[in-house]
Parts: sequence; C-alpha cells; structure tokens
Amino acid sequence: MTGGAEKRRRRERYLAIFLLGIVAGGSGALLYMGHGMEDLILQNRNLKLLYEEKREEVEELKQSQRVARKKQETVVEEIRVTVMEPRPHGYEYIETQVIHYIEKDLAPLKGKRTEQVAEMHEILHELLLRREYVMEDKMVEVRLKTVHISRILHVFVTVQVKPLETGT
Repeated sequence: MTGGAEKRRRRERYLAIFLLGIVAGGSGALLYMGHGMEDLILQNRNLKLLYEEKREEVEELKQSQRVARKKQETVVEEIRVTVMEPRPHGYEYIETQVIHYIEKDLAPLKGKRTEQVAEMHEILHELLLRREYVMEDKMVEVRLKTVHISRILHVFVTVQVKPLETGT
C-alpha cells in the first residue's frame, strides 16, 4: 500500500500548495487593493480640505459683496409693470401696450438713486393714479395699486378698457 499512500500524500501536497497559493494570491490582492484604498483616502482628504477652503472663500466673497452693496448707492436699474386682476380679457395686446407705455413713461427714473425715487413717490402716485391711454378706438384707464422701489422699480396696476366716447 505504499503506492496508495504515496498518491494520497501527493494529493495532500498538491492541495496544500493550492491552498497556500490561494492564501498568497489573496494576500497579494489585498495588499494591492489596500494601497489603492490608501491613495483614495488621501485624495478624499485633500479634496475635503480644498472644498473647505473654497467654501470659506465663497463665504468671504459673499460677505464682501454684501458690504460693497451697502456702500454702493442703490439705483433703479429696471422698471417692471405687472397688471393685476381684473385683467382686460380678450385685450392681451392692449395689456402689453399699457405695460410698454408705463415703462416708457417711467424710463427717466432709471439710473436715479432709490432714495430720490422714494422721496418723490407721491409724484409717482399722481402720475399713475388714473392714467388714460387711447388704443384701438378704446379708452384704457390705468390705476396704480402698489409701487415697490428698489433696484427694480416694480409697479402694480389695474387696467380697465372702456369704449371711446366721441363728442358728436
């Protein structure tokens, strides 16, 4: 039975070598992956530090922008007109024209300091209190509801369309 025992030992030897190969290969792969993982961890830490630096830089820029805005004189940069309810149904063109006319009437206020415009808000109210325009054989009456004065002069109005009265 020496032949059978030898075959058995040989199989056990091959099995042991195979298992040692698996262990050695697994260890090598683990070391390789561990090294790659360390590189990724270091890269992640560097990115976190860079992110924190950039976030602080953004906060500083926002703060300096706020300070600059406070120091800078605020001027009217844009004029917006909003037509409130009740809107003239079926007269979208007239509504658009009214917005255009009011923006044109208020155009001289662009570039003025908001403090100046705020001081003359009563003039704005009188100017737009009951403004009338003639469009497409219709009398369009515009009434001012609200004015919001900031970098954007926002005017809220109502529009009423009436038939044009002729004196004949």
